[in-house]
Amino acid sequence: MIKQALAKVFRQPVFVLLAVSTATNILFVYYLVLMQTTSWEVFWQSNVAFYNWAQVVLSVLTAVGFGIVIAQMMYVVGQRLAQGGSWLTSTASLIFSTAVTGCTVCGAVLLPTLGIAASLTALPFGGLEVKLMSLILVGWAVYEYSKVIVGACKVKGRGLITISRSGLEVNWSKENVKSLGTPLLIVAVFLLIVYSLPKLPPSLKIQFQKSGRIAPVQIKSTSKTQAGGGQQAGSAIDTEAVLAKMNPANGYEIKASYGDLGPRMIRAGVIDLAKFKAVYDRSGQSLTADQLRILTKGSNEKIRITSSNAYFLLNFFWAAGLGNKSKILTEGEISKYGKKQIGYFASTGGWTLAKGNAVDYLAKYRLIPLTAAQEALVERVSSNIYRPCCNNPTSFPDCNHGMALLGALQLMAASGASEAEMFEGAKYFNAFWFPQNYYDLALYFKATKGQDFDQINAKQLLSKDYSSVSGWQRTKNLLSQKGLLKQAPRSGGGCGV
Repeated sequence: MIKQALAKVFRQPVFVLLAVSTATNILFVYYLVLMQTTSWEVFWQSNVAFYNWAQVVLSVLTAVGFGIVIAQMMYVVGQRLAQGGSWLTSTASLIFSTAVTGCTVCGAVLLPTLGIAASLTALPFGGLEVKLMSLILVGWAVYEYSKVIVGACKVKGRGLITISRSGLEVNWSKENVKSLGTPLLIVAVFLLIVYSLPKLPPSLKIQFQKSGRIAPVQIKSTSKTQAGGGQQAGSAIDTEAVLAKMNPANGYEIKASYGDLGPRMIRAGVIDLAKFKAVYDRSGQSLTADQLRILTKGSNEKIRITSSNAYFLLNFFWAAGLGNKSKILTEGEISKYGKKQIGYFASTGGWTLAKGNAVDYLAKYRLIPLTAAQEALVERVSSNIYRPCCNNPTSFPDCNHGMALLGALQLMAASGASEAEMFEGAKYFNAFWFPQNYYDLALYFKATKGQDFDQINAKQLLSKDYSSVSGWQRTKNLLSQKGLLKQAPRSGGGCGV
């Protein structure tokens, strides 16, 4: 029946053109929405291949399906046949499919417009479930229109939407209003499911972001060292040495200790210990005895980030940055979104390891007491530190990496660290959290300036020119142009818990 209906509609070239142009424009909208939160390259590198391809395939199928629906609808309207509620389900499908288009790293930009107080990281399947349901709705609309087109659905009277000499007319007859009952019920169930998804327990979530320690690779360049420190043709860059400097085996120690921050976060409820432990158990990286002691009893040992504890510190400091009282959260850029919208970011809606709603703990406790001078220092430093998943500074902590680094900077400032020490610590924290990106940046500085990672000026490296997504991409393009980048190591941790 569907095949027969499509053959009947697309016998006319105008409907083929309408379907193709509609699908193409929808795909373009999907792309623009994605670019609002991340770049195509970051999206592709940050998630596992299954998630990326599933997003792409479901988006293409939905766009094509909606193009077919529009063509069918115009055919039915043009024939002055009864046109019921299929437009309602297909439109709802398109809206929600677009809303969950985004990257799990920084979330979907349109979720707030639907009032869903969560990021993609809070949805069990990262938005794929909504995409799939949207595709099913579009398929249902195609089926309903096909019944009308081939005559399997008996037409009585004038349709809901018909064409007259004056244009499109809507006929709110009793029969037409009654025909909306089933579509309205379907959309209502669809909405109920979508709005319930963020409330499902974290144990049902699937992690689609790449994680794991980077693997050393050997990249042969076509350059030799110049007198000024760069490279000229003929030599090879020892990338294992580059990686060793960037993610040193013994880690990097910052000027701060854990103290009783862990126990106080648990008492405050910003960390639910049972949920926290369960996340690590499911990831295959169960908390060590030392990490449990840090959380439950505290520790006076200095904080040292390594490849083995980078994931632990990411979530530990995420909770600290979220729950600690800070003018950056209450008066900064993120505060402009107001109490109703501030929970839509990946750094807030994505934190599911608190005892309650994450927004209820936002900037609520003096977990890391700061003087006015220390607060100003944190604001100054964080405003000049970027991360390669977006173009936002740490002073706008809209994802977990930004919120975690904010917490780390606050603890360093409270411990008496200088501005230079804070920048240097942030350089290594970012390098362990974004090994893929900082490998590229380290390689660039080594190839063009002859500098090892520990020699790179931290403030320069962390600036928008290099550490933002646009700065990193520009640097990577330069590497490619010089023939220095042929293969890259795997990505580090993602943006979800």
